[in-house]
Amino acid sequence: MKIGSLLAAVVAAMTTTLSAQDIIYLKTGEALACRVDDLTDNIVNFSLLSDPGTAGGSARRTVPAAQVDYIEFDFREGEAAFFGRRHEASSEQLKGWWDFFFPHLHRPRSRAAAYGIAFAGALLREAPDTAATRALSIFDRIIERAWSADDVALAKQGRLQALMALGDLETATIEARLLASQTEDPGLLIEVNYLLAMADFQKLKDLEEEHPRWDEDDEVRPERNELYHRATDQFLWPHLFHATREEVAARGLAGAAGLSLFADEIDSARARWGDLIQLYPDTSFATEAKALLETHPSPSTAPTEPQP
Repeated sequence: MKIGSLLAAVVAAMTTTLSAQDIIYLKTGEALACRVDDLTDNIVNFSLLSDPGTAGGSARRTVPAAQVDYIEFDFREGEAAFFGRRHEASSEQLKGWWDFFFPHLHRPRSRAAAYGIAFAGALLREAPDTAATRALSIFDRIIERAWSADDVALAKQGRLQALMALGDLETATIEARLLASQTEDPGLLIEVNYLLAMADFQKLKDLEEEHPRWDEDDEVRPERNELYHRATDQFLWPHLFHATREEVAARGLAGAAGLSLFADEIDSARARWGDLIQLYPDTSFATEAKALLETHPSPSTAPTEPQP
């Protein structure tokens, strides 16, 4: 089923009464299989569902929210498949789920943050120039209220991307360096270093645009070179220290090659593309690297024009 058709079925299911098998875990250790009908910060209303084929309907109950440890909400009809593919969905498709789960953002085991992160990410992917402010607001709300530390970390990464899309490189750089200092998670460090590399690359472009003769300026040249070398190191970090994470290592090599190409260092760019193709041939970056290698011959081997 295509994701658009799947969403239509899911949205329809959201507006109907379903026999979803939610589970309420009480602080006493007891677990209640039920359907949650209403939930606030004070009470939980739920229905104990009768077994299929048996007589009788459901019995409605209420417990104080203070007695509840957490609730595992069952997937609604069609939701499980959509949730697994949420990062492929459009912002339009994700908005309904974010709105639906948003009131439960602060609740343990809620899927609200996961939908919000995917929704904000889709906004940045589809319209970074016009939707970055909205995406930033969503990431900030998740950082403020989400129950899961993992979701908060992902939202902080998203916030950095939104800040960069808004052109606020200074804030993005400061927050990225702070985030890097607060974690030892390799996956998070890889992403933060990549964002820092992208920020430094953009600063380098801006600096060279403002100072086209930077190489003749004794004050600007050191700053430009520092940005160049720092961005290169950050791009190459996963390749050098986490080479088994092939996709992000290849992404970093591609970024370093793009940086070398911008600096008109063709042989260096070709070396990065060559390493990418040889070491990470099955990644999504290998095909483009092959094409770039073919369209950018080495100046050192290019035939010279005959002298008159």
